[in-house]
Amino acid sequence: MTADMTRRTALARRLAGLSPDQRAELERRLAERARTPAPGGTARIPPRAAGAGPLPLSWSQEHMWHRHRADPSGAAYSVPLRVRLEGDLRTEVLRAAFGDLVARHEILRTTYGERDGGPYQLVHDDAGVEVEFADLRGAQDTGAEVAARLAAEAARPYDLAEGPLFRAVLLRTADEVHVLSLVLHHILTDERSAGLLLTEFVEAYDRRLNGRPPAAAPRLQYADYAVWQRSGRAGDSAAAGLRRRVARLAGMPGEIRLPADRPRPPRPTGRGGAVGATVGPEPWHRLRELAREAQATEVMVLLAVFQVLLRQESGQDDITVTLPEAGRVHPDLEDVLGCFFNTVAVRCDLSGTPSFRTLLGEVRARCLEAYDDRDVPFAEVVDAVTGGRAESRHPLLQTMLIFEREGAGRPVEFAGLRMTPLGVPTAHRGARAKRDLTLVAVDQGDTARVDLVYDADLFDPATAEALLGRYLTLLSSLTTDPDGRLGT
Repeated sequence: MTADMTRRTALARRLAGLSPDQRAELERRLAERARTPAPGGTARIPPRAAGAGPLPLSWSQEHMWHRHRADPSGAAYSVPLRVRLEGDLRTEVLRAAFGDLVARHEILRTTYGERDGGPYQLVHDDAGVEVEFADLRGAQDTGAEVAARLAAEAARPYDLAEGPLFRAVLLRTADEVHVLSLVLHHILTDERSAGLLLTEFVEAYDRRLNGRPPAAAPRLQYADYAVWQRSGRAGDSAAAGLRRRVARLAGMPGEIRLPADRPRPPRPTGRGGAVGATVGPEPWHRLRELAREAQATEVMVLLAVFQVLLRQESGQDDITVTLPEAGRVHPDLEDVLGCFFNTVAVRCDLSGTPSFRTLLGEVRARCLEAYDDRDVPFAEVVDAVTGGRAESRHPLLQTMLIFEREGAGRPVEFAGLRMTPLGVPTAHRGARAKRDLTLVAVDQGDTARVDLVYDADLFDPATAEALLGRYLTLLSSLTTDPDGRLGT
């Protein structure tokens, strides 16, 4: 959501200033473009045939559907979006704008049922959306009340078969200040889609406020993508990519043996916690300089440090860490709302005593290999490598690194309002744990925020604090002397 949201909002403001003739010409050109081949000669993704019957889930959705079934009362896959709205907010316009968004995007009015042991998705015609409203101006401690309401909203369970899977709550905290909370199940959305949703809300609100008609529905809906993916038209290279990914992970250890405080339970409960710290300007600058010198990215440096930590803690040289990937593998999918999230696994051999600079080169090469096959659904990789999902742990998903940029904090001005996206607090990051350890690094410009989310079934808070402290120590020392041997 981040810088992309800011860019799109600026574009929406420019579009709002076009004359009716200019807008008509733009819509004509966009319609013409939709009928032309995609860039690079790639065949367009076709809309699904009408009356196609029960619709399949995408690979990403099916993975989340299975995880939800294992813990239907939990909120591990709850995606909260929070913004502060300052100015003369028209609540009736806001409700109408969300109604327009739900009418425009089928994914926001879709539920997920089960038939013959497998899932299917059902798109509903009803475009209504409920926006709950609460006036907290008289609360004794407004800040605490808002925090409690937001936490409770994010923790509410979902019924995938009944819905709703998209919820909106508007909290009034002062005469011209509101906090808007949107919560979606992850089966509907990913980070890119979350930014797109907020951007389209800005445009939909502006259209309603100024009496302009709602934006037309996009050429493609997410269900079109799911049908295309399942039909095999996603590309013949997927099978070859699966073979490559499985080969890279062949013979890997069943788990990274970290010194936990308790034995692993028969089934994960999802109980989580989180600890956080700040990377100061000096070490963050050194990290960026090292990345530039190595023709790498910040996430590659962060990943290399994380793998060194996991090697020290486990005593193992064969370390695999997973990374999230946007998953939009076709140009037609850039503006489609839905869950395209995928995962790639980066496996490195840390045996011997290479320098950190040498290890960083290895991590860079393994990351580029993994990204080359990012169109392969990770659920398929898990099943192929493990022969099925283990009950007591997350196969190939025990450790993850997530990297974000804090463009989300930039205010957006529109329709007499100032919208400031609110970050997700560390406590919420750790509300549920999908894996043993997840390192979340947020680029804040001159500094970075690092949160370590941990499985509370395995680790105590003090242990997580110690692990994070050792990670930050390694980050500082390895970027100060990247040519020193890791064994020292």
